[in-house]
Amino acid sequence: MSKAKGEAKHMIRIEQDGLGARVLPSHAYYGIRTLRASEKIPHGAGMPIHGELMKALACVKKAAALAHLESGTLPARISGLIVKAAEEVIAGQHARDIVVDWLQDPTGESLNMNVNEIIANRALELMLEDKGNYSILDPVRHVNRGQSASGVIAMALRVASHRLTERLIRSVDQLIGALVAKKSEIGSRPMPEGHQEQPGTPAWFSRRLDEGARQLQSGMERMAAANARLAASLTTANADMEDAAIASKTLSHLRNTAQIGESIGDVNGAAERNNEAFTRLSSAVRHLALNLSNLCSDIRLAASLQNLADSPEWISGKEVAASEALGQIAFQAIGFDHSLGLAAEAGMLDPGAIPPVVAYNLLESLTMMDKGVEAFATAIQSHAGRSASCR
Repeated sequence: MSKAKGEAKHMIRIEQDGLGARVLPSHAYYGIRTLRASEKIPHGAGMPIHGELMKALACVKKAAALAHLESGTLPARISGLIVKAAEEVIAGQHARDIVVDWLQDPTGESLNMNVNEIIANRALELMLEDKGNYSILDPVRHVNRGQSASGVIAMALRVASHRLTERLIRSVDQLIGALVAKKSEIGSRPMPEGHQEQPGTPAWFSRRLDEGARQLQSGMERMAAANARLAASLTTANADMEDAAIASKTLSHLRNTAQIGESIGDVNGAAERNNEAFTRLSSAVRHLALNLSNLCSDIRLAASLQNLADSPEWISGKEVAASEALGQIAFQAIGFDHSLGLAAEAGMLDPGAIPPVVAYNLLESLTMMDKGVEAFATAIQSHAGRSASCR
C-alpha cells in the first residue's frame, strides 16, 4: 500500500447501523445517526445552533449521567467519562461537530443524537478506544438512556434562556447606572437662558434620561419576573426520562451543574410546560426593546439639536453611534418576538416539541440585546469619564 493510501485510510472510519455501513471522517465526534439525519435536508438554512444551547444540552447530559451513577444504572467508569466529555462541550469544545442546524431539525431528535454521539465518541477516545466502538459505550444506551429528545431540548432551552437573561439583566442594570450618572453630569452644567425647556437641550435631555432610566428599571423587573417563571418551569415535561426517580435526581444535579437558583425542580410538571414560558420571556424582551428604541430616538434628536445650546459637547459621537446600533438591535428583537409568537401559536405535530423558531429567535434576541445594551452603557460611561477628566 502506498504512503498516500495509508494516510487516507487513517483519515476515515466506518460505522454501521441497521441501514448499513457509512464512512465518516476519523476526526469527527458525531456518528452515523447524525450523518444520516444531516442528509435528510442536505442544504440546511445556515442557522447554526446557539453556543449557549450546546452548553446547556451538555449540562443536561452531565446531570443525567450523575443521576444514573447515583442510582446504580450506569457503571462508575462510564458515568465519569460521560461527565468529563460533557464538561468539554460545556467549556466550548467540539462545537464544529454540531452539524445540524435549527430548521433542519424541527423535532430536536437530530440535535439530541448529535450531542449524544459527540459525548459518546469523546468518552471512547478518553478510554483509548476507537470512535464508533459503541459496544463499549453507546450514544443511546449510555448517554441518552431513557431521555426523550423533546424533553432534553425543552430543559436545555430553559437553562440557556435563563443564563442569557441573567446576563441581559446585568447589562440593563449597568445602563441604568450610566444613564443616571449622565443625567447628573448634564444637570451640573450651566445652561444659557431660554434653553431649559426646548427639545434637544441639556435640560430636556436630562429629563428624557431620567424617564428612560425609569422605563428600563420597569422593563428589567418585568424581565426578571419572566425569567424566574422560566426557571421554575424547568420540569421533566414531555417524559424527559422514563424513570421518575432518575428524572428527579437529574433535575437536582442539573440545578448545580447549570448554576441556576433553587426555584428549579417541579418534577410533576408546571403550568408553563411547553411554549408559554418562552413567549412570556420574549414578550418581556420586546417590551424592553421598545423602551430602548424610544431612548435611542431621544438621543438622536438631542444629538441633532445639541448645538442650539452654547455649551461644551454633552453627547459624543461614540454615544450616538452606539445608540444607533442599539436601536437597530431593538427593532430586530421586536421582529423576533412577532415571529416567535406566530411559531408558538402554530405549534408542532409533536405537542411536546419546541418549534425551532421559538428557540432560535429567543436566544438570538437575548444575545443581541445583551451585546447592544452593554456597548451602549460602555460608551456612555466612557464619555462621562472623559468629561470628568476635562473638568
